[in-house]
Amino acid sequence: MKNKIPSTLASAVLWSVISAAFIGPGTITTAVSAGSQFHLQLLWAVLFSTFACVALQELAARLSIATQLTLGEAMRKKFGHRLGGRLSYLVGGAVILGCAAYQAGNILGAIAGLQLLIPAGHVVLVLLMGVAVATILWRGKRQSISSVLTLLVVLMAGAFFLLATHGNFSGGDLVAYSIVPHFPSGAGLLTLGLVGTTIVPYNIFLGTGVSKGQTIPLMRIGVSISVLVGGAITACILLAGTLVPAFNSFEELAQVFQKEMGASGRYALAIGLFSAGFSSAITSPYAAALVATTVFGWRDRAATAVWLAVLLVGLFFGVTQVKPIPVILLVQTLNGFILPLLGAYLILVINDRALIPEIHRPGPIYNVVLLLIFAALLLLGLHSIDKTISQLFPGAPAHWAVVVPLVIGATGVLGYAIFRGRRLE
Repeated sequence: MKNKIPSTLASAVLWSVISAAFIGPGTITTAVSAGSQFHLQLLWAVLFSTFACVALQELAARLSIATQLTLGEAMRKKFGHRLGGRLSYLVGGAVILGCAAYQAGNILGAIAGLQLLIPAGHVVLVLLMGVAVATILWRGKRQSISSVLTLLVVLMAGAFFLLATHGNFSGGDLVAYSIVPHFPSGAGLLTLGLVGTTIVPYNIFLGTGVSKGQTIPLMRIGVSISVLVGGAITACILLAGTLVPAFNSFEELAQVFQKEMGASGRYALAIGLFSAGFSSAITSPYAAALVATTVFGWRDRAATAVWLAVLLVGLFFGVTQVKPIPVILLVQTLNGFILPLLGAYLILVINDRALIPEIHRPGPIYNVVLLLIFAALLLLGLHSIDKTISQLFPGAPAHWAVVVPLVIGATGVLGYAIFRGRRLE
């Protein structure tokens, strides 16, 4: 018992990298926009995406621990060396590009938080942040990086909880809107964004790197604590967003909170925004380097070059002062489209009897839950695509006539592949 508590705490600290990664400026932008425009009606999406994130992160980490294979090696073993290698580079390359896109938003969001407190020049702050991030990644080891991220997550949690306590809602409202899904008109992209900002594709690869050397029970504890804390922070941000009549910039947001809470409201937003941006500015290049090693099989120097390139992309956009909010929202929305593909891959591989020992394969009930998660992710992604097509071509068929059959068909094919394999055992 004496050893169990420290081990559990160490696992939670180690896995704090996940909550630090998905609670970034994009989460703040998306969740505040959701609360401002739709009050609590999209709170259910935060709850769903949090539990779906726990399930998918657990799958990816369990795959790595049970097989002692990286995701790249698992792809090659599952699909053959040639096809698996091509898929590895396709998926890994897309994730690294996503990390670079996120890094721009991370840098800009963190700078926006600093500028709410410090009247320093924009370029100076960007360069100082770049030096800080590079120092942590260059000198830090996995445990020390996790410790820094844990501190930043604690700061975020305190700041956004303080802001959320001033929202206009009751406990009954929280329960009702968390459990019952609502689909208000015009909320499609924000709903997808809330899911995409929680179930971040590069976090799945990040998790396989973090899980190295852990046992499955400790991994599950660490994943659950980290993701649930991250989901709670996202919910607090959405609740704080209910105070905002319209969200156009972080400065306007700070003025609203300052009016409601005094100077503490502005300070809380600044600290939360900076912590979110700085933590994600560390994890995005870190994840890109892990993708390079676990998917491409690159060695230390090449992985260092990858994280350095991702950081430089963020610094470039930071210096050129691209406005963060449109960039962040676009990245968060596009992020949702590749989630069903990653989900399908993980579900297939974790059920592969040639790769996964029977004791580590999910049972029938858990597989049904995973299929429902896949269907929900696919529905959200296809619904967003359909909305875009409908706007471009007014005569296009209604989305229920197109999207629902596609979701049912794809889920059915995936389910058949899983349960057919189980019957052949």
